[in-house]
Amino acid sequence: MLRELHIANFALIKNLTLPFSGKLNVLTGETGAGKSIIIEALNLVLGGRADTSDIRTGSKSASVEAVFDIGKNKKLKATLFDLGMEADDNLLILRRTINQEVGSRNFINDKPVTLKVMKRVGDELVDIHGQHEHQNLLKTEKHIDYLDNFLGLGEKREVVSSLFNSFLEKKRELEERKKRIKELKEKEELYRFQIQEIDDAQLKTGEDEELEKRQHILENAEKLIQTVKDSFEMLYEREGSVFEILNKIKAHIEPLCDIDQSLEKGKVQLDNALFGVEEISQIFSSYLNKMEFDPDELEIVTKRLDLINRLKMKYVSTINEINEYRNARQKELKELEDVEIKTEEIENEIKEIEEKLSTSSYSLSEERMKRKKELEERVNRELKELGMGSSEFYIDAKRFEKEDGLSFPDGKKYSIKEKGIDQVAFLISTNPGEPCMQLKKVVSGGELSRIMLALKSILASLDEIFCMIFDEADVGIGGAVAEEVGDKMKKISKERQVITLTHLHQIASKGVHHIKVEKKEKDGRTYTYANVLEEEERIEEIARLISGEKLTKTALEHARTILKKT
Repeated sequence: MLRELHIANFALIKNLTLPFSGKLNVLTGETGAGKSIIIEALNLVLGGRADTSDIRTGSKSASVEAVFDIGKNKKLKATLFDLGMEADDNLLILRRTINQEVGSRNFINDKPVTLKVMKRVGDELVDIHGQHEHQNLLKTEKHIDYLDNFLGLGEKREVVSSLFNSFLEKKRELEERKKRIKELKEKEELYRFQIQEIDDAQLKTGEDEELEKRQHILENAEKLIQTVKDSFEMLYEREGSVFEILNKIKAHIEPLCDIDQSLEKGKVQLDNALFGVEEISQIFSSYLNKMEFDPDELEIVTKRLDLINRLKMKYVSTINEINEYRNARQKELKELEDVEIKTEEIENEIKEIEEKLSTSSYSLSEERMKRKKELEERVNRELKELGMGSSEFYIDAKRFEKEDGLSFPDGKKYSIKEKGIDQVAFLISTNPGEPCMQLKKVVSGGELSRIMLALKSILASLDEIFCMIFDEADVGIGGAVAEEVGDKMKKISKERQVITLTHLHQIASKGVHHIKVEKKEKDGRTYTYANVLEEEERIEEIARLISGEKLTKTALEHARTILKKT
């Protein structure tokens, strides 16, 4: 509920603070006094259009602040949680400022927010009926919700909604899998060829490096053999070889060691050199015995390397990566098999869901069609009591056939959404013989407000918006009808906070909180004031509504009597 409204430098209002009751609040005052300015200010703080022309002349900025108690509003609390906000002590403070230079700024509990967030929260706080934006019942997409809530079809619709969402999810999953199957199918033949090609090559890790070494040796085999053979002969085999020369030197030095023992170290080194030459010679001899030039082996090695290098160029740069590539392709082929199996399972699941969805949504639709008259009759009775007896309220519920829609028990195919196969719209004819039209096409603000009042008197308990405002609900009515309008508002205020602007004493007298709006001139400037009336002030205001500006004793007594009855 709206607890307080603070307005500063907005239109004709300099500075105004208004408290509100949680029941029926009435705003009265002469035409042009500024009642609508208060509603416009409230509309602004709820996320409505901001215009610098609304700033009071002579001021640089205007501000509107609304304090709400949201203790009962679980839906709004959930919305705030989604937005990363919460209400301390169940209080929510919305503030909107308009500045000549920087435009408008929006705050919720002193936290800056976007206008989109401001409007989203505002839409769940207040429902303004009249010539303002917050006319939730004018939103055709919500009519089906009101009908289902009135008929108590919440559980059935929840089943349909759950099945529909499961249906969409499975359809999306099926489409994704079919898309994947198509992608894999397009590459299946190529992947099988690549796997076979790699498997046939029987690649081994490090094989390419060994083959390159062997190829290099075979390509230089003749040079290697000849060079090693020449070296072997020079070291050991030919006449005058290194080994022979070292032996001769040893033979000359050895006898001298007996004469001078210091030559013994030289003799030892000669022995080591002879041993080393002999070892080297053995190595060269062994190498020559094993080494031979084989053109056939070179051809085999070269062909093998050519194959490996071709696969490297075709796929990736190493044997390990080629084998990994092969395994990845094999995995995708296995995925294709698994996806095809899973796709068949999903198709079967979709068929089962379709059958359940078709049955449950058709049953829901049938109940809507059969029982919508219950709400039509209730609303038409309310309209009659509100002085609109010539009006006719009608609920248009239709199913739309669709060639590729689901099949239903009546043998037809319909378009289906989360709320079922019906499109529901509230229609009304306000004059005999005129066709029923959508509510938003009803021109008269007074008629529109009374239609809303009739609906709200029935549906108030089903709506989670706890503050309702009626603007111009009394246009074109009077007498007993006005009395009935007042009673309707009072009835609604038992469950919701109601704020109404009125010119009629029959409605004003029903309120438990009465605010009088006045326009006064001071120092050549016009100001709009408002204050909550005490008991005697209220009697005088009701009397003014009865008799006009000139208060008569009769009017005052009549006002006192009316207020005692309420």
